[in-house]
Amino acid sequence: MGLTRRELIRKLWHVSPGILGAPIILLTPKWVTLVVVWSLALLYTLQHLKLRRGWNFTVPVADLSYKTMAREDEKDNFLGSFLFWVTMGIICTVFPKVAALSALWVSTFGDCLNAIAGQLIGGPRIPWNGRKTLIGSATMLIVSFLALWGAHRVLSLNPSSLQIAGIALTATLLESLPLRSAYDEFTVPFITALLLWLLQGGELLTTTW
Repeated sequence: MGLTRRELIRKLWHVSPGILGAPIILLTPKWVTLVVVWSLALLYTLQHLKLRRGWNFTVPVADLSYKTMAREDEKDNFLGSFLFWVTMGIICTVFPKVAALSALWVSTFGDCLNAIAGQLIGGPRIPWNGRKTLIGSATMLIVSFLALWGAHRVLSLNPSSLQIAGIALTATLLESLPLRSAYDEFTVPFITALLLWLLQGGELLTTTW
């Protein structure tokens, strides 16, 4: 097993929001974060609609992303990226900063390294989803735990190891479900943010972080 050049590029695109988006969430006012994330959500929505409806124009950023990372089942849609950016827009609008950063890192780093480990190492398959490996899911569990812990620590928060382990496990189980792969771009980040808020509290729909 191994990663093709195209698959490696796909993974780099997939993980880039976690690298480039974190400083925006951490260092800018909330309104700046919302302008950035909703602008990207608009671009990826346009790209998705363009493909679905057969429109003929170029969407900045999203068109390049589509050409370099779209799967075979995305010849007429860009559902995964559309769901991810709209979901992150909702999360950044509604939930506290720690939930937004945690959701971003779990979705990008956890899901990406899960796929890489599964493809490079292989091994036994998950009983309820033959497309996923136990090694991949174990990798996502560990990376998601570290992502949640890291998101709290950079914000000078002391997380409960039991709580973040439970959230990491939930995110891993959601990613492993035998659903269309694009759907975990909604379920994983949104449930991560929601569970953090339910367990830790915090104000919703604030105008500032």
